[in-house]
Amino acid sequence: MRVEITARSMELTDSMKEHMERRLLKLKRYFREVMDCHIYGDLERFVYKFEITLHGNGFNLFAEAHDEDLHAAFEAAADKMERQIRKLKDKVRSKRGRKPEIAMPEAAEAEEAEEMNDFSEELEGT
Repeated sequence: MRVEITARSMELTDSMKEHMERRLLKLKRYFREVMDCHIYGDLERFVYKFEITLHGNGFNLFAEAHDEDLHAAFEAAADKMERQIRKLKDKVRSKRGRKPEIAMPEAAEAEEAEEMNDFSEELEGT
């Protein structure tokens, strides 16, 4: 998984960047198909804002959080992203367990009923 970190109006330390990468690499356990992750951080009027975008095979997820503390803002956005990806995983898992219902056309039902009648007449005749 590729993680891009963009910071505007603030400096992120290397340890903070590593923490962000490690935290979001944990999300890979839910889906192997997670391809891209983009973290965008911004500081406006003493409020930190983080946006996290995940792109995967067949899904795009987005989470955003604001806080006056840098770590709290990122953790809130990461928690939102984890809830979203867990919800998506549960949805996929529940759909996989269901069997699709196949509707038979009326003509096929009529032919099947006729075959059953012919078969039952053969059984009665013997």
